Amino acid sequence: MGTQQHKNTAPKERAFLRLPLGVLGYLETLDGRKRVEIVDLSQGGAHILLLEHDERAASDISDCFLRWLQFDAFGTVTWKDGPRMGLVFEQPLRPGVIKETKKQAPFMVRRDFDELRDAAKLWSKGIFSST
Repeated sequence: MGTQQHKNTAPKERAFLRLPLGVLGYLETLDGRKRVEIVDLSQGGAHILLLEHDERAASDISDCFLRWLQFDAFGTVTWKDGPRMGLVFEQPLRPGVIKETKKQAPFMVRRDFDELRDAAKLWSKGIFSST
């Protein structure tokens, strides 16, 4: 619980511009893999949303790998606000990673929406997915 809230730690100026995304990815921790939405991404870090939020499990997350598309980055959680978290990457992402993510994001968002819609249909019929 030592991590401060986002509102108290947000810098007045950021070192890198942020790319709004909405792309699905995974956060890999010592406790396992958690599905996330990458709200925005920069060379220095990311704002993520845990899609299956468990307050106790979320409070234990500190160091992790963020995986999306064909990319990954090691990072540390710098703030938490419920299911939302801010990550700072150990090494800044190469500009080409941001460029390729931006290029692929519109397709990924459509595909992710289709996947979520299909999962919602199954759920409404009482068929649950283990992913």
